[in-house]
Amino acid sequence: MNKKAIISCIIIVLAIIALFYINSINKADAEIPLINYNLQQGNKNYNEITDNINQQKYQEASDKINNTMKYYENARYSTQKALNKTIKENDSILTEYFKHTNEEIDLKIQSLEEIQKGIDDVNSNNLQPSKESKEHFKKSNQLIQNSSQYTIERNNLEKQHLDKFIS
Repeated sequence: MNKKAIISCIIIVLAIIALFYINSINKADAEIPLINYNLQQGNKNYNEITDNINQQKYQEASDKINNTMKYYENARYSTQKALNKTIKENDSILTEYFKHTNEEIDLKIQSLEEIQKGIDDVNSNNLQPSKESKEHFKKSNQLIQNSSQYTIERNNLEKQHLDKFIS
């Protein structure tokens, strides 16, 4: 009799743990670590790209763009998935957070696209920056600076609503 009671208790505890785990996976905020990882890796690569451009190492910069784009695309995919969940859950704070995240990512992707256009112009101009390539690089810089406003907005939401972001 005691063995059956113990086994039953163990099964109940395991079922509760499994339900808790499944429930936590389906929460939108479960995506935040993956989003942050991809943003951090993308940002790290982005900084290396700009360093390469500043050193006129255009091929090295171009080689990193696709990898960086993948990080930002992964972040965008996870953010959209989380945003859809928060909308269904009617969580206005996390919805706003993920909207800001999407805006930030979109600007970073647009910035990378401008860098690629600038590099393409450099490559078609015997590896010398042209007026057009400098304009693309300048626009890229403006886009990345604009993305920082969304980073600030996200950070402010995190500070104002710690309970939403600390597990």
